Amino acid sequence: MYFPSAIDPDDFDRRYRLQSELWREPFLALWREKGPDPALAARFQPFTDGTNLIAALGEAWIMKVFPPFLKHQWVSEWRVMQHLAGQLQLPIPQYYASGVQGDWPYIIMSRLPGVTLENVWPRLGNLAKAALLQDIGRIMSRVHAVPVGHLMDLPPAWTPFFAQQIAHARARHTRLGMPRWFTDSVDAFVQKALPLLSGSFQPVILTGEYTPFNLLVLDEPEVTRIAGMIDFGDAMIGTPEYDLLGPLLFSCEGRPNLVKALLSGYGYAEADQNRTLRRRLMLLQILHRYSDFRAQLRIPGGLDRVHSIEELEELIWPLP
Repeated sequence: MYFPSAIDPDDFDRRYRLQSELWREPFLALWREKGPDPALAARFQPFTDGTNLIAALGEAWIMKVFPPFLKHQWVSEWRVMQHLAGQLQLPIPQYYASGVQGDWPYIIMSRLPGVTLENVWPRLGNLAKAALLQDIGRIMSRVHAVPVGHLMDLPPAWTPFFAQQIAHARARHTRLGMPRWFTDSVDAFVQKALPLLSGSFQPVILTGEYTPFNLLVLDEPEVTRIAGMIDFGDAMIGTPEYDLLGPLLFSCEGRPNLVKALLSGYGYAEADQNRTLRRRLMLLQILHRYSDFRAQLRIPGGLDRVHSIEELEELIWPLP
């Protein structure tokens, strides 16, 4: 039993990935051949809220299988996971094995305890959210302090990637249904803001995974700390502020105290939490490879509350 020799990306995402009965048998055949304990196939627990085929095998193991067109995510996953092993105070999955079955890459790793932050975030109070965001800022700072080393060649290379994002910014946001006030002015906004990004920066490991979907907490009455981080498939090497975008969009809710908690946790002095930083963040968010304001903006009223990119920037990042 094998995975399909070819599969359309839309069909994979809209149908195949979501129906575990379609991939259960080849998945378990691979587990029985490559996994540490074939008997755990009887404890198959699929997850359908990711990008790839993912399942837990008992309490100790996770296997992730990537479709051929997402092979680059597999490369990032196993390389970054091994590179960060033992270098963080935060638990991350431990690498066990990886390879390619047909055209479908896979990785086997340890399973971390806890639930995603997304599961508990809505019931948390403002102070608890601020404490967690400060913790996230500290974690991000620690990851950025890990030397890049041999990951410097991790694709995509930052300079050509960034140039491509600039060239296609308007087309991307038009396709995603942004209002005319945004699409008509986005190119001019980008060009005017670009000088605020220094051409020279210390490259860091960007995981892009400081969102509530990829951070784990222990589901206890008082959630006070992050208990683990998963998923390195979107990792790349680039400018540090790019990693701030995920938690700022998904978790800070446009609240000044939550934005400040994240930035302070990372290490920004209060004087540096200003409009210049806000403009750089807006520029990076526009150019982010997964930027989608309509889907990612978690502020009541969202885009209906603003009528310009500058107003949107101030809504998301209310910095003085």
